[in-house]
Amino acid sequence: MTSTPLHELIIADDDAGIRDMLARAFSKDFRVATARDGQEAIALLERARPAAVLVDEMMPGATGTQVLEHAKTLFPDVPRLLMTASNDTERAMGAINRGEIHRFYTKPLKVLEVRRAVLDLVEKAHSEEALRTELRALRLLKETSLARGFITRVLVLGDAADRGDRVEAAARTRNFAVTRVATGADMPAAMMAQAADVVVLLRDDTLDVRALALLAHSIDEATAVVIVDGAPDVTHAVEALEVGAVDYIAAPYPDEATLARRLERTAARPRSLRDMRRLTFDLIVANRELALARKRAEQEHLKLLNAMIRALEARDSYTAGHTDRVAGISVRCGQTLGLDVLRQENLRMGALLHDIGKLGVRDDVLLKPGRLTPVEFDIIKTHTTIGASLLREIEQFQCILPIVRGHHEKLDGTGYPDRLSGESISMEVRIVSASDVLDALTSTRPYRRGSQPEEAFHIIDDVIGTHLDAQVVGALKQLHADGRLMELLQVDADKAEGPAPYRF
Repeated sequence: MTSTPLHELIIADDDAGIRDMLARAFSKDFRVATARDGQEAIALLERARPAAVLVDEMMPGATGTQVLEHAKTLFPDVPRLLMTASNDTERAMGAINRGEIHRFYTKPLKVLEVRRAVLDLVEKAHSEEALRTELRALRLLKETSLARGFITRVLVLGDAADRGDRVEAAARTRNFAVTRVATGADMPAAMMAQAADVVVLLRDDTLDVRALALLAHSIDEATAVVIVDGAPDVTHAVEALEVGAVDYIAAPYPDEATLARRLERTAARPRSLRDMRRLTFDLIVANRELALARKRAEQEHLKLLNAMIRALEARDSYTAGHTDRVAGISVRCGQTLGLDVLRQENLRMGALLHDIGKLGVRDDVLLKPGRLTPVEFDIIKTHTTIGASLLREIEQFQCILPIVRGHHEKLDGTGYPDRLSGESISMEVRIVSASDVLDALTSTRPYRRGSQPEEAFHIIDDVIGTHLDAQVVGALKQLHADGRLMELLQVDADKAEGPAPYRF
C-alpha cells in the first residue's frame, strides 16, 4: 500500500526508544504524530482524524486501552492497535472481545510485522469507507428516482398556445404534472429542475426539433419525445423517426380522450425504464451492502485470528516465530505448486493456527527445555485434536480444520491423530506438514542446533514417500535453488552445540 503523507498515524508509548523506532518505520507511509503518555495521545485524537492509532498499554496519564476506547468513540472505523508486555495479554484480550482494538502485539515488537498490519488495516478501512460513500450515493439516487416514479411529468415546449393547451388538458385528465416553456433555451433548466418523463415539442419554424430531441435524451435517455406538428409534412414525420420520437401527432388532432391515451402509452416506456433502473439500484445497493458486511466479517475474523496467535505466542516464544515462518514457507510452496489464491489463503491461516492446540497443553510439558519423555510426547500430540476442537465452532475456520488436525499425519498411515494415509491427506495438509518439518529442522532449540537447509533436505529425503510428499519437497527444494527460501527460515546454527536430531 502507498499512503499519502496527509494521512496521520498516532503512536503513543512512554518509551522514547520505541516511539522513535516506530516513527522511523512509518515515516515513508504516514505523517507520524507521537505521544509520551495517554493524555497526550487523547489530545492528539481531539485535534484531527488519524488513519490509525498504535499505542502502548502501560502509560502514565491513561492506559492504552483507555486511549483506544476514546479513539473508537471519536472515529469508530479507524484501525486501533495495542502493544503490551508479554505478561499483560489478559487486558488486551478483553479489549478485543469488546471490539475496542483490531490487533495487539506483545513486546519485543516485530516492527516489520506491525508495519504490514497497520498498512493492511488502513487500506481495508479506506476500502470500507469508499463502499459506504458509494452506498450513500446510490441510496440518494434511488430516493430521487422513487420520488419521481409516482408522478408522470410532461414538459411542453413551444409557444403555439392552442396546441399546448390541447396537450396540457389531455395530460391533466391522467393527473400528469405539466410544465410549459416557450423556447428551446429554457428547456435544459426546466429539465434539470424537474426531470420529465415526456417532452412534447410543439413543432414550428422557430424550434430546432432535432437538436432539442437530442438534448432531451442527453439529459435523460429514458425521456420519451413526442412531436406535435402544426404543419404536417412527410419530411417532418421522417425527421421525427430519425430523432427517436415515440409519437408524431399531426393535424387534424385527435380528441382529448384519444390524445390522453396516446400520452399515457408514451409515458409507459420511461416509467418502465425507470422501474428497471430502481431495481438495478436495489441490486447494486444489496451487493455493496453484502460486500461491506463481508469486509466487516473479515475484520472480525482477522481480529480473532490475531488474538489466538498472540495468546499462543505469550505462552511459547518458539511457537511465535515458528508459526509465522511455517505460514510464509507454506504459501510460497503453494504458489510454486500452482494453488489458487483462495487455497493459498487457507494455507496461510492453517499454518498460522496449526499449533493453536498447544494452548491446551500444560506448561511443564509445552515449555520443557529438554527432550520429552514418551509420556510427555503423547501429551504434546494432543495439540492436534485440541486445536481442531477449539476452531470447530467458528465458521470462518472450517476450511482449515484438516490442516490443524492433520499436519502430523504421514503418507504411510503412521502419523497422528487419525492415521490417515495416501490420498486421504490433502495437498494443503501435505504442504504445511513439510513446511513444519523443514522449519523445525532449521531452527535452533535449547537442546540442539538448527540445520542448514542442505542438511535439512538430506534428512527429509529419507522420509519422502513414507512421511512427506515428494512433489511438495521438490517444490521446497526449487524455492531454495531459486533463492526464495532462506529469507523465510531461522538459520542460526552457531547458537547451540551438538547434532540436529529430529523426531519424525
